[in-house]
Amino acid sequence: MVAAVRYRASTLIPLLLVIGAIIASFLASSGPIQWMDNGVFLADASEGVYFSKTLGPLDHPLYLFVTTALYAGFGAHVLSFMNSLLLIPLAWAIYRLAKGVGASTQIALLSAAAAILCHCVFWVSTKAEVYILHVVLVTLAYMLHFDESFRLGALKKLFLIGMLTGLAAAIHQLTFIVLFPLYLQLLWQNKWRMLITLPGFALGFSVAFPGVANELASGVSLYDIGHRYLIGIPDRTAEQSWQGSLFRFDDMWHEKNSVVLMMLSLIGPQILGLVFFPKSPKLRVLWCAAMMNFVFAVSYNVTDRFTFFLPGAVLLSILGVMQLQALLQRTAAAPLVTASPLTAPVTILAVFAIYASGIVDLPVHKEALPFRDDIHYFMAPYLSDRSAEEFVRSYEKSAPQGALIISDWTPNGALRSAQAAGVLQNRTFELCEEVQDIDAYLKGPGAYLARTSYCGVIADRFELQTMAVGYELRAK
Repeated sequence: MVAAVRYRASTLIPLLLVIGAIIASFLASSGPIQWMDNGVFLADASEGVYFSKTLGPLDHPLYLFVTTALYAGFGAHVLSFMNSLLLIPLAWAIYRLAKGVGASTQIALLSAAAAILCHCVFWVSTKAEVYILHVVLVTLAYMLHFDESFRLGALKKLFLIGMLTGLAAAIHQLTFIVLFPLYLQLLWQNKWRMLITLPGFALGFSVAFPGVANELASGVSLYDIGHRYLIGIPDRTAEQSWQGSLFRFDDMWHEKNSVVLMMLSLIGPQILGLVFFPKSPKLRVLWCAAMMNFVFAVSYNVTDRFTFFLPGAVLLSILGVMQLQALLQRTAAAPLVTASPLTAPVTILAVFAIYASGIVDLPVHKEALPFRDDIHYFMAPYLSDRSAEEFVRSYEKSAPQGALIISDWTPNGALRSAQAAGVLQNRTFELCEEVQDIDAYLKGPGAYLARTSYCGVIADRFELQTMAVGYELRAK
């Protein structure tokens, strides 16, 4: 009787942690008005275009299709919760994958909780971003391979893995890095039967075919389309591209703030999963995939490199919790294993509380945004951030209907997503580098500049009248 009660408690507490983590994501959601590309994703979904017109490094055909359909059916507010909703299938996939590689029910549930509460996963879940849907598909591919409870023949399983790969590739090129160890093992085990993954991949990737067809019709070769999709070079003669950001170990110290931000995702059992090489062949496949993802993400020279680390963080959560259990095998240490998923949020929120009290200063972006505390926004996703909505509400009062609002990329996302959510109607938004005919607005409803950062050319041409947020432009 006592043993049965103990078993139920050991399962119930991890399950409650998973449920609590998912609920916390809903509560911390940034809502239907968001900054930068998160806001642009919401705005793009409102335009009713289901298929990408191109297949470039910044196109995410499957994500566009899903978000456009969700917006059409349920509106902007439900769409803003999409990633929080996707945590439910993600938790299930992590649980089944962990069970498939040898974890007990308790450890599998704790792995799911640790993954959801991991900094990068939780941050992306509160935003409109492509990586939660992507990591769900990648985790499902690994789960199908390792979970033997699925009564599928080898060919059916390979076809489904190929289809999941195609779906994930229709979201992001990171797919090929993260699934590479899986495909090596599949090739070793299945030899020629691996060919069945190709029609599966084609089926999954079919949502991107309209963009490919459109580019072929415009005269771009299939080779150049693939070349640009994989490494971001628009053509073979271009000197600069996203390729220049890959594996920039030489620039990591200069960009140490963004590197440290990514390292927040290793707080907790994930660090154990990274530093201990597992003995089990199954776990070694997961470790290799996580390590490849880590090396790619930490050296990728962009500010939000931590968002590229979701698959690795998920796999390291499984490895880390299993490793922690092996290190703390004594019954007295069981509560430490159970509490391990809370390590990241407790540590990060404690540091944020010290920062908020003014005891320590932490580095922030040199170009601050109105209403946004960068430390809160980037470091503490467990606390809701509605700064983009506050920014937009300010413009709702100050910029009349018919006005032109000029901004750089980051505020533009907030403005566009606001309009998709029914706010700031009948205003025109333009990027600083693309705006034309400003004078026509000066004679009418007015022209406004969100901030001078990245918009120096505009600021030099006009007299700036300071407002509560941004500036009103007036002729010199």
